[in-house]
Amino acid sequence: MKHFFLIILSVLTCLPLLWSCSEQGTSIDLGTPAYTPRHATSFEIYDAGESSSILRIFNPWQGARDITRDLFISRNNELPPEGFEGAVITATPKKVVCMSTSHIAFIDAVNGCSSIKGVSGTDFVSNESVRAAIERKEVADVGYDANVNYELIASIAPDIVFIYGVAGENTAMVNKLTEMNIPAFYICDYLEQTPLGKSEWVVAFGEIYGNREEAEKLFDEIEQNYNDIKNRATEYTSRPKVMLNAPYRDTWFVPGDRSYVVTLINDAGGEYICGGHDNEISRPLSSEAAYLHLCEADIWLNPNQAESIAELAALNPKFADTPVMKNHNVYNNTNRITKAGGSDFWESGALRADVVLADMLHILHPESNTNHELFYFKRLY
Repeated sequence: MKHFFLIILSVLTCLPLLWSCSEQGTSIDLGTPAYTPRHATSFEIYDAGESSSILRIFNPWQGARDITRDLFISRNNELPPEGFEGAVITATPKKVVCMSTSHIAFIDAVNGCSSIKGVSGTDFVSNESVRAAIERKEVADVGYDANVNYELIASIAPDIVFIYGVAGENTAMVNKLTEMNIPAFYICDYLEQTPLGKSEWVVAFGEIYGNREEAEKLFDEIEQNYNDIKNRATEYTSRPKVMLNAPYRDTWFVPGDRSYVVTLINDAGGEYICGGHDNEISRPLSSEAAYLHLCEADIWLNPNQAESIAELAALNPKFADTPVMKNHNVYNNTNRITKAGGSDFWESGALRADVVLADMLHILHPESNTNHELFYFKRLY
């Protein structure tokens, strides 16, 4: 489960199961990439054999440096090249486990939803098709962190497990799955710093599920839509000042200038009021500094899980006196959440960067498109 931020028991009838914990990945020369992303920085796709391919990922967890992992995607019973040290699966897996809800969105986009048999945190899933399968008990909750149910995973017998590493390398899980002869593969969409970088991961999933051409067409559409919206934002000379987040246990954390959400603010024609730090790292603000920024803000975005102006005022009575609160210019990305608090902003929003940016443009420049209805965001009252 990854919220706010796959496990695979491989039964390959014609292939050996291969897994490596090598820090440098495959040592062989993979040649020229068959697909080099335009925006994503953490994967490439290489041709291998007559019809197979290799998905290579770069620095797949936070803090990783000069580390790669490889996935051989076999077609027509082809074996990986000699010296290959990565994981091996057959293309178009029939059963997978997703440890992040964003994986679900990408798999759905490449017509693979029926393959999802396990997820981490069923209560946090927004996808209607997967939710229906959960209700039919066709998709199991495999747990998360130290509470992963490995026996349940083994009973699912998945073809591949998609994992992630927020706080670093997920060594404990990888080692356990390796002992069980179950391959796992890191998906790094959340490490991409740009919205289109995240979206482009649909191409990697398209390769895994055997329809990369369709995935590329979808990404081309998302990219074109995004750039059209971004260009439209340049028509407006005003740049509303935007404050982000809200206090958490008396500390207000704000991201650096290269973060995903700040990129959205810039591309939608806004000005990040806490700018000046050229990185993607969140940092704490003092209560006094945060309040001064809030007083100057035209728009307040993503105030944690707040659902109303009154709820924010309860955090600090002084908030109620700020212009942004008085004018109800507060928006949260909680328009599409589950009863347990799972957010579709972090699920399908990882894919649909164009829809997220359309929301942002409408919030920052409502005069741009009076017919647009907010999809991921809602205004707080």
